[in-house]
Amino acid sequence: MPTRYRSRVTTGLNDYQFVASLHVQHPSVDPDEVTGTLKLDPKSIKRRGERRHRPDGGLLTGTYNENHWSADLEIVSGHDVSEFLEDLIDTQISHATNLTRQIDCTHGSVTVFIGVFAVGLCDFEIPASTLSRLGKAGISVRLDYYNGVGNGDKDDKAK
Repeated sequence: MPTRYRSRVTTGLNDYQFVASLHVQHPSVDPDEVTGTLKLDPKSIKRRGERRHRPDGGLLTGTYNENHWSADLEIVSGHDVSEFLEDLIDTQISHATNLTRQIDCTHGSVTVFIGVFAVGLCDFEIPASTLSRLGKAGISVRLDYYNGVGNGDKDDKAK
């Protein structure tokens, strides 16, 4: 199945799209180690002690107090959130649980961010078995719901 960075789910009364990214924060784990272990191309790396920057690249005062690494995650077209999380565990996380648990146990965090875009009804369930697997790997989930902003289709932007 082809992959991409957004999936649209239209089952029953549901009609939503979602995107996902992985975020790792830690005071001392090297972002290069995260890249090598997860085998993902980072979208952003911020290193502890580096000067802080605005999103447009301008300088801010102060320095980063910990390392931050993030990457956009591919989603199999048509997968819902639960299927995506299971696939993520099986394909991206299973070989990296030593690192993710180490980060979680030493004052860091590994978080899967999921942004859900829906105009109408949107509901889904994440099974306890999936949540348990994520927890054992030291990974948390952040869900952000964007209501009334459309599904991100080009047609929505034209309205």
